[in-house]
Amino acid sequence: MQPVRFPNRVEDITSDILTNVISQTHPGAAVDGFDIISARGLGKMVSTAGRATLDLRYRHGSPPLPRRVIVKMTIDKPGAPGVLFETEIGIYKRMLPELGIEKAFFLGGTYDDETEQFGLILEDLSERGATFPNAFETTVTVQQVSATLDLLATVHAHYWNSHRLESERSWLSSLVDGSQFDFFDKNTVPVIDDLVSKSVYRQSLITRLGRNPKRLWENVKAVHRYHSRLPQTLLHGDTGVHNSYQLPNGNIGMIDWQLSVRGPWPHDVHYIICTALAIEDRRKNERMLVQRYLHRLAELGVSGLPALDEAMEQYARAIVWGFTIGWLMAPTENYGSEILQANLDRLIAAAEDWNSFSLADAIG
Repeated sequence: MQPVRFPNRVEDITSDILTNVISQTHPGAAVDGFDIISARGLGKMVSTAGRATLDLRYRHGSPPLPRRVIVKMTIDKPGAPGVLFETEIGIYKRMLPELGIEKAFFLGGTYDDETEQFGLILEDLSERGATFPNAFETTVTVQQVSATLDLLATVHAHYWNSHRLESERSWLSSLVDGSQFDFFDKNTVPVIDDLVSKSVYRQSLITRLGRNPKRLWENVKAVHRYHSRLPQTLLHGDTGVHNSYQLPNGNIGMIDWQLSVRGPWPHDVHYIICTALAIEDRRKNERMLVQRYLHRLAELGVSGLPALDEAMEQYARAIVWGFTIGWLMAPTENYGSEILQANLDRLIAAAEDWNSFSLADAIG
């Protein structure tokens, strides 16, 4: 079936478009009407896409589906390369249905290669009482991070060294090749150069590390090349605490799967630990948390895992991505200066604690 071309203005969404998208995933579903509850464009929220909240009215005889939904979409123009939108649609359509993890209910999604317009329709998690932490306003406990690592271990174990990943490489990049890598290879240095030139705070961080944006990106690429020899799996790719949520029953889930890639475990694991926990809490607990994650992988049938000291060195190298791409490259307007600085303060502290950039130099 040909993909539906989703509009790039909320006011151009129709019941027919919603029906066409949703019925591809849920046969028999039909939308008779809807109300727009809210709509937010680029630069006004933590996202590379716009979002609209809709209340749907289904035709009699439709399967039971959530009525309050979030529509992620391109509003006016893409805020990120189309490959990120294509990736998230692929994850929800092709990978997450195989996994017994907490996740947002997927109603449907479509992506158009030609225009890079997309539409992703998910349940509104706030209807289930979800809360969304961040590094500035929220205290995240070690137990919550442990639960998040359990979720990631489930994902990683399912696709650990799986031939399935190769069959998805037309849309699923790795950390060292593919469309997503090409985007970062082209844009990381000029984007960070521009952001640093406008921010005394960002300039102070790279001065503290004794690096410029070009060298930072070379460090990231060196780590990813070196870690490409590790077992590869499906990564969420952007496991900052801001992309997690917790339900009233304590269950943890992840949102925003746009940066999903084929890659090694430390990429996901370092980022949730280093952004979720206050600096002293991380220092006290990170070895235990990595050990717990490895133990959970073993329980799920993964063999040949590294000893803890070796794992911590792999974890330490991975921090260069979290600092450089995860947050130094992030526009302030997407998150606000307080959230941005809270994350960067945590990540540079972790990088210094573990000599992450020196480890990257040694393999570069």
